[in-house]
Amino acid sequence: MSEARWPLSPRAARVFYGVADAWLPSGADVDVVAALAPQLRNAGGRLRLELMLWLLEWSPRLLLRSLRGLSWMERRARAAWLERLEHSRVRPVGRSLASLRTLALAAHAAAASGSGAPQSLPGA
Repeated sequence: MSEARWPLSPRAARVFYGVADAWLPSGADVDVVAALAPQLRNAGGRLRLELMLWLLEWSPRLLLRSLRGLSWMERRARAAWLERLEHSRVRPVGRSLASLRTLALAAHAAAASGSGAPQSLPGA
């Protein structure tokens, strides 16, 4: 696939799909990763997002909460883990998760509307 159509690596895309699945309503059948393409035009933004997703994938293992990575957890467990991280006392963690939630919701809205471009995403 072209880079404009597939803005993330397959590993990062799997984590983003899992994160979006935990936050979006059940049955939301849209390609949220493809909707990210307009927001991730520069390599720096894409690299930051991929790093954040890599850290999220490993966070349950690194913090000794699960033997599985985030993307392999059940939906409810992923949602609970993300909620816990979002309300972390470590402010940069909470802010990063809040930005990622905004990004996922905006990508979902853009993909659902067919525009393919989220309107405005803070920190992306």
